Amino acid sequence: MQPLFAQHLLFRTVVLVAYGLWAVMEVTLLIRQLLLLHTGLQLRDKGSRVVVAMTIGLGILLCWELPRAVPVATIPSVFVFWSGIALVYAGLAFRLWAVIVLGRYFTPSVAVAAAQHVVERGPYKFIRHPGYTGLLLMFLGFGLCSTNWLSLLALMGCVLTGLGYRIFVEERVLQEHMGQHYKEYMQRTKRLIPFIF
Repeated sequence: MQPLFAQHLLFRTVVLVAYGLWAVMEVTLLIRQLLLLHTGLQLRDKGSRVVVAMTIGLGILLCWELPRAVPVATIPSVFVFWSGIALVYAGLAFRLWAVIVLGRYFTPSVAVAAAQHVVERGPYKFIRHPGYTGLLLMFLGFGLCSTNWLSLLALMGCVLTGLGYRIFVEERVLQEHMGQHYKEYMQRTKRLIPFIF
């Protein structure tokens, strides 16, 4: 059985619009980062942007292809599809909130600014990486939209691998740059899920 997005134009269109909105957000953030490089922003990415892009790209490819290749893992549920779409938009909104709260310090690559300080308002009051939490929600949603368990697992495995490396790099850079303030902030907050992890 083919996934819903392969069977109906409406489902395919809804998924493609969601991917398009995410792509526009990410390109906008990248352009903003390029403009900020002229204001003293220092990139310290250590290849994590490439790792994230490659793992997410692989995950998306698998998410689109596995439902056709392994139809036995299909979840024949319109509810699962629409729940996935709801999670995609919730994740996009949460990521946008994180971007707005962090302001000029939010970049798609690991970077630091000379006068950067620890931001502890909005979602940053409880978690250190709400932008990544937004991405995880979004990709969980895309995985559910595939209406295929294997596709969902492959996508989330790839995304978690890439973001895991990015978080490792980012937290080391921020500890080096902000010192004790960031270390204390790490003790008070969780990485991705408030009060849990």
